[in-house]
Amino acid sequence: MKRIISTWIVVTAVSLLIGCQTTGNTRPDHVAPDPKAAEINMRLGLNYLQRGDYEIALQKLQKALRQNPNLASAHNTIALLYQRLDEMKKAESHFKEAVIREPKYSEAQNNYGVFLCQQGRYDEAEQHFLEAIKNPLYSSPAQALENAAMCASRIPDNARAEELFRQALRINPTLSKSLLWMADLSYQQQDYLQSRAYIERYQSVASWSAQALLLAIKTENQLDDQNAVSSYILLLKERFPDSEEVSQVKKGQY
Repeated sequence: MKRIISTWIVVTAVSLLIGCQTTGNTRPDHVAPDPKAAEINMRLGLNYLQRGDYEIALQKLQKALRQNPNLASAHNTIALLYQRLDEMKKAESHFKEAVIREPKYSEAQNNYGVFLCQQGRYDEAEQHFLEAIKNPLYSSPAQALENAAMCASRIPDNARAEELFRQALRINPTLSKSLLWMADLSYQQQDYLQSRAYIERYQSVASWSAQALLLAIKTENQLDDQNAVSSYILLLKERFPDSEEVSQVKKGQY
């Protein structure tokens, strides 16, 4: 399951969790010479970042911060860009600015948590994930809790991860990664019926991945349902013929 963590962390950091809040700054250290223009340039920078045009994105975001150094969303977005450019000190500096200037900016708190988790700073990361969900207006608290759970699983602290995954699923029962991880945790605890139930819920909301199919094979093998094992193996070979999971199945490693 470590591959799921690695892939997921990168995706959320650069796409799903980019937010654009502009109000409620709590640290007005500078007078903004042109706040409206700063907002426009921040949004342009975000668009260029999402398109992968990093040079122009950097120019727009730097200009936005010159026009309004208090703009938390510009700090958050340029931090994501520096993260892409592997300039981690600059990224962290701007994440800090974003959350200091606007502590209730949940998207920035969440993104900073992802960043810290990538750096192996798990306790600090969880603090920011939990800070994100304190804002009752935050639209993605389940995602932040899933982030925190994924981070806890990297320690690894499976008990804490399970607690956080359950909290996330109570808010949003369709979180596919949380469902898959709960299936895996249930399998590790030898609760194979529970693992099957989570796999079935996962299947109802997401497309099969090679990892999910291998877990389904292992679970059904423990439950001695060889018809299900054969069906899942056939599906795995058809959809992911060159995967590591197929190699494991061929070697009987399930």
